[in-house]
Amino acid sequence: MYRLLIVDDEPVIVNGLVQLFQEHAQLELDVCKAYSAKEALEIAMRVKLDILVSDIRMPHKNGLQLIDEITYYWPHCRIIFLTGYSEFDYVHEALRKNVDNYILKTEGIDPIFQAVQEASSKLDEENRRRIQAEKAKVHFQIAEPLLKRELIRKVLKGEPVHRLLSEPRYEEVEFRIDVDQPAFFIMGRIRGAAETKTKDVAQAVQMTFINDLPSSFTCEHAVLDDALQVWLLQPDAELRNRFRGDEPEYELHWHRFISYMKGILELVQNECEELLGVHVSFGISGNLLHKWDTSGQQLDVIQSMLQCRAALGQNMVIVDIEKAKELEDNDRDYDRFKQDDMKFDVIDQIHNYILEHLSGDVSLTAIAEEVHFNPSYLSRYYKQLTGQNLLEYIQSKKLEGALHLMLHTNMKLQEIATRLGFESASYFTTFFKKKMGVSPQEYRNTQ
Repeated sequence: MYRLLIVDDEPVIVNGLVQLFQEHAQLELDVCKAYSAKEALEIAMRVKLDILVSDIRMPHKNGLQLIDEITYYWPHCRIIFLTGYSEFDYVHEALRKNVDNYILKTEGIDPIFQAVQEASSKLDEENRRRIQAEKAKVHFQIAEPLLKRELIRKVLKGEPVHRLLSEPRYEEVEFRIDVDQPAFFIMGRIRGAAETKTKDVAQAVQMTFINDLPSSFTCEHAVLDDALQVWLLQPDAELRNRFRGDEPEYELHWHRFISYMKGILELVQNECEELLGVHVSFGISGNLLHKWDTSGQQLDVIQSMLQCRAALGQNMVIVDIEKAKELEDNDRDYDRFKQDDMKFDVIDQIHNYILEHLSGDVSLTAIAEEVHFNPSYLSRYYKQLTGQNLLEYIQSKKLEGALHLMLHTNMKLQEIATRLGFESASYFTTFFKKKMGVSPQEYRNTQ
């Protein structure tokens, strides 16, 4: 049912029209009346109006001024003007204001009745279209996350990305990654969540990830299952430039850039452990620019690597596929990962790295990057398997190296300090005396 308001300063006209529409019940109109523009506005401020039939000439406020007020409150209200005068200026202004009809009172009742019928039909059509549009909007709002997840999954399987984005099915999906710029994906694997709370934990991990991700990244996210999530990431132009050096934009210093990314992931891992009580491992793909077709292969490789690490009880790793050598070598690596002694293979990797880099960087971060671990988790994992603190092991090897060089070479103490990665001879002397109880020179003199 539509509400019709009839406005005229001549009561006889108003009352006659009210009676007319009340007698034609088939229109199903709720008819209201007003004898002035002021009274009409008071009604408009109380109830919804659908159709207005108004005299165009009234004292104090004419019909043209009235419709400006009416349409402020009820913008979809259909307007029909009545007048006793055929004046071009009024007609022109009425048309400009998108008035439905302009009827001379001398034309009689039938044109007014017909105009209201037409206005009612227009409202029916507008309402039908509006409802359809709202339904479509609601349906898309429901479907869009599903379509986006479907699109991301297809992209990650290596389907031709440009073809996918041109498909009508995805044309309304907001995919914010520019496939013609450097981009990569990160897979996250969650462990330690209670079975009944996996969805809640997955959402919390997603929130933690997004909160810790700098605004210099564009991100698209998809859940593969409750324990497995993927983020498609793209650094913005400023961030890319910071890792460019003198190279063309498409040739980033990728290793340096991924090292920065690992620092972000370390923060996410630590917060998930401290705040949520769960362990998250991450795998990082290579640069997908011009290599989107390899994303499916990279996804499978990273997923297998994370599964193998999880089977070995390694809960907070950060796997970098670029550092895992060529893709074709990974199948052999995974067979080896499945062996029971893989846990101690990691320890051997750590020891070998330390021995090969005693003169260089043997920081926790450098070692962790070599074996794909979160640095803080690496320290705990090492002590869990060996019973020894990793720093103590590094110091023991530095001491062994110092004793060997002092006994079997004529190298100066300054040279020995440099060979073993000490920043200065005085720091080497302090370290040696703390361990042996005598200075390096005193020790050498006794031998």
